[in-house]
Amino acid sequence: MKGQNPETSGQHPAPEQEPVKGHSRGHGKAELEGRLRELEEAHDKLKQDYEDLLQEASRNKADFVNYRNRVERDRSRDRKLAAEGAVELLLPVLDNLGRTLQALEGADASLLKGISMVERQFVGALESLGLARIDAAGAFDPNLHEAVGVEPTSDPDRDGTIVQELQGGYLLGGKVIRPARVRVARHEGGA
Repeated sequence: MKGQNPETSGQHPAPEQEPVKGHSRGHGKAELEGRLRELEEAHDKLKQDYEDLLQEASRNKADFVNYRNRVERDRSRDRKLAAEGAVELLLPVLDNLGRTLQALEGADASLLKGISMVERQFVGALESLGLARIDAAGAFDPNLHEAVGVEPTSDPDRDGTIVQELQGGYLLGGKVIRPARVRVARHEGGA
């Protein structure tokens, strides 16, 4: 039945579609334009929501990085404080080891050698925690030294210099945890 005219083939032609009542062609265009505006507004809103979410994600990422850095700083600070507390407790032991070595001078060489090895090992362990001995030679520095005595001197060039270290001082991570206790020369001279 190809190529046959529907009127002659006995079939009824499709009726022409009439516009829906109340709608004219111009009115449908206005509806489409209104719908297009609604879709554009929805698109703009979705686009703005997307931008807002991107900014929020960026802020959250920055907040997390800041949090992670703060936690690492806190951990580092806590480790330093723990090391400082431990070293402060162990310094008297180190002092006593030094005194023991001084008292044993001239004693059995093997005993002296053994205690000396223990002292070196102990000092090495403390140094691995960041401990450093304060130099107690030269000019007196009130930031590093504690003057516990004065020795008169007639030499004006020795005024304010350290004459004797009575107890070692120590730094931990650059911070003084115990100043060196020293005797300082003081010039007392007539002109």
